[in-house]
Amino acid sequence: MGPTIGPVADALATYCAKTLRTVHWNVPSEAVAKVIWALASLPLIVTAHIEFSTPQSETLHLGSASDLRLTLPNLQQLSLSGCFQEFLEQATGWRIPALKSFSFDGGTSQVDQPDVVAFLAQHGASLIFLDLFCIPALDVAKILELCPLLKTFIFNADWRLPPTSNEFLGAVTAMVNYPHDNITQIGCHGLLSALGVSYVATYTSMEPLHSHMMRMTNDKNFAALNRTNFPALQCVRALSRTMLSDLNAADGPDPTCYERWERWWNQCTSQGVRLEDCTGNELGFLPEDSGEADDEDDSEDEEGNYDSDSFEVEQDEDGMGFKFVIPRKGDDSPVNELKQLLEECRKMTAGRDEDLLPPPSDWQ
Repeated sequence: MGPTIGPVADALATYCAKTLRTVHWNVPSEAVAKVIWALASLPLIVTAHIEFSTPQSETLHLGSASDLRLTLPNLQQLSLSGCFQEFLEQATGWRIPALKSFSFDGGTSQVDQPDVVAFLAQHGASLIFLDLFCIPALDVAKILELCPLLKTFIFNADWRLPPTSNEFLGAVTAMVNYPHDNITQIGCHGLLSALGVSYVATYTSMEPLHSHMMRMTNDKNFAALNRTNFPALQCVRALSRTMLSDLNAADGPDPTCYERWERWWNQCTSQGVRLEDCTGNELGFLPEDSGEADDEDDSEDEEGNYDSDSFEVEQDEDGMGFKFVIPRKGDDSPVNELKQLLEECRKMTAGRDEDLLPPPSDWQ
């Protein structure tokens, strides 16, 4: 929305203030004041995703909105993208007691670093989901200290974080000031250089030193994703869709980077942590062709019964799409019930008398 944000906000405040729960706005950065006033008129909002376009001028005029201290008692999920620095600065002083999930995407900008530490100092205590993506590195250790209840943490694994002062830990970044007991899932943005596929291979030949430094950074950050820093850790996920597509096209990592993938894999499996790609499958196990999948049905025996240990159930505990797959154990699998239901449907379809159905021309 351009200049229409004003009339739209007025209409929402007039007709939807008591019913609207979710908003997704794409607005000019110059309209940040109108966005603030719009939120002030919608106190029952539960989820807000706001995208700010690149400003056309260096100065944004907030007017009376700069002195507005909003109270959003029902807002649980806040997601920002684009040039949102001014909005985030204003939101730092608001009262958002129910906030559980916060995420932002700063794009490819390497300037105007968001003051996320100040925001989390006010609103981080109740968060259980935090997704941070920007090019400039943030103070991860301080951020995690401000968010003690986090269960899911997502960061840019290309950030150059300070090294640990503990000489016994070796080449590991100082990701925490003290162990974070509640984080069970960690997502990694970036990592495009780590496995040496697609255009990264060409870039590496042109800028070998930069690629080498980036991979060292990836290694140090990944080494910090361990049970020492995160005692409850269950899953680490590489979130780049580009990386997965490139791995699939190249049929696996570059031979020079295979040792890195193997080292990461062994680190996770030795600690009982699942290493995943952006789809929730295990990182490094590429999708099979449909023909191969038809030829190899490992989960079904000759009698058509499924092995419950090989059946996977997809869960989504955080409500933000960060899903992970857990193999089902035991004999309580619902597969047999589903199989019986499908068999009954087949029998009903096979025994259906088509003559009793009206012709399609009579359907309404």
